[in-house]
Amino acid sequence: MSNIDLNLLLVFLQVYETGSLSRASHLLKLSQPGVSLALKRLRDHFGDPLFIRTARGMEPTVFAQALLPSIQKSAESLQASLLFKLDFVAEESRRVFHVSMSDFGQILFLSPLLAKLSAVAPHVRLEVTSITYDTENQLSNGSVDLSLGFPHNVKDNFYQQLLIESKFTGVVSKDHPEIGEEIDLPHYERVRHLAIRNQTSGFYIVKKYIEDLGVKRKFAAKLPNYASAAAILAATNCFMTTPMSVADMLMKQGCLKKVRLPFELPTIKFMQHWHARQDADPGNKWLRNLISTLQIN
Repeated sequence: MSNIDLNLLLVFLQVYETGSLSRASHLLKLSQPGVSLALKRLRDHFGDPLFIRTARGMEPTVFAQALLPSIQKSAESLQASLLFKLDFVAEESRRVFHVSMSDFGQILFLSPLLAKLSAVAPHVRLEVTSITYDTENQLSNGSVDLSLGFPHNVKDNFYQQLLIESKFTGVVSKDHPEIGEEIDLPHYERVRHLAIRNQTSGFYIVKKYIEDLGVKRKFAAKLPNYASAAAILAATNCFMTTPMSVADMLMKQGCLKKVRLPFELPTIKFMQHWHARQDADPGNKWLRNLISTLQIN
């Protein structure tokens, strides 16, 4: 039965139940010749007349009577498939979402996201990984559901949505002996800087902006991630140039202050990215919407 149009099964059932080609065509909203043609295809396939015209109407053959349970089951299965809908109920779901985040994303979004999940979807779990050069492939093959990072040229079947846009600022110890609320360019070039060397941190964008201005920096250290940045800044006279949204988070971890830079830098954008295969998935849509509404302070 695998090589027949499954819609022909509905014709069989209507003719069987009504005993009439005209009534079957009316119920199926098909022309009577269309019903007759469908019945002929079924007869040719099974090698049996299936129905015989009598005074009482179209009477099923013995073969058709034996075939009925199988066709009913196939038709019910077809109807269930056509009515299938993928649902996501956040309060009940135990889904594990695989999310790739840059360092920037982890420091800004992970805590508020987990707090929100705890409140609205207590059984949902995150598997968080760092963004790598393979993240794009992971999104396309489905091993990663969502990626939070910096914008890039969107390829076919990929989507991205702006989450935040942030200006840049300097960050130093609140007790820095030489730097107040702002810093001039000569002092900026003399002070020892911290940077993050991870390519997903966004610091490569800062580096390019500053180099394009012809500004020279002296580095005290280049760190693998943000984990120790606040503690180092609070305990030393080092300086970090970072997006203002990140500076606000670092200031919660140590006795730090923001410093006005001696030049203007373009704002930096932060996006969430997903593949077309996840675009209509109710769970993925729910998570994307949840992330887009988070209040990042």
